[in-house]
Amino acid sequence: MKTADEDFSRRLTQMAQINYKEIRPGAAVRPFIKCFWVLESNSPTALPQTIVPDGRAELLINLGEPFQQETKGQWYSQPDIFFVGQITGPFSVRPNGPVRTIGVRFRPQGASRLLRLPMFELTDAAVPLGDISQRLQSQVNRLREADSLFEQLRALERIVMAAADKSNEDRLVSAAVGQLEQANGLIGVREMANCLGLSSRQFERRFRNVVGIPPKLFSRMQRFQRVFQSMEGNANWVDVAVSCGYYDQAHLIRDFRQFSGTTPTALLAEEFDLSRCFL
Repeated sequence: MKTADEDFSRRLTQMAQINYKEIRPGAAVRPFIKCFWVLESNSPTALPQTIVPDGRAELLINLGEPFQQETKGQWYSQPDIFFVGQITGPFSVRPNGPVRTIGVRFRPQGASRLLRLPMFELTDAAVPLGDISQRLQSQVNRLREADSLFEQLRALERIVMAAADKSNEDRLVSAAVGQLEQANGLIGVREMANCLGLSSRQFERRFRNVVGIPPKLFSRMQRFQRVFQSMEGNANWVDVAVSCGYYDQAHLIRDFRQFSGTTPTALLAEEFDLSRCFL
């Protein structure tokens, strides 16, 4: 049986094999892009990795071997370039060889500026970018020709900036997203709608159209994220949950099961997973 020190050492070794970094976007795209990120590993662990919801859509470009994703008990290779809409529950991925992935993490309301679609149509979906826009697919695919990561990211920012519809912003939804993020989801839907001068139904419809999920579910994700982050290195997750606005232990476990597929104790006992990189 391994000791706690041996287990910790093994997890550090796995982390060292994965190089993950975030790059702040330029000022022109910062209103709708949270960050660019890069994930690289020549010898990734073959264990399945858990991805949990964070309330943001992403564009992923696999320049190495695409990850495999589990769907209904079967493993399938992800597309080379694809868009991931809002996810409402956990899913598992595993590397299929050397990893070199570039990601665009949008702000919750940001992807609609680029895709110009009702975002709820892409919820819980991973869609090849070419199925949405052949033009964007062709432009992004040319990143492979760039000489360096710097050039790839600079070209990607230019592509996104040129494609974004600068007039397609619902300012009320953007304001609501900002307030819900700042409050870690601890604002009621009716209260938020009243602040914006909308009925609850109007607010929910506009929010779902722009963000992809209802505001109540988005709020729950923000609260879950705060607990998920705070639990690292803190064994007393019950106290953490109370401080983050959960009523009791059962309330917390319900959200954890929906968003991570397991309980807080079981999640902390898992091997290193990609969620800990991204969050």
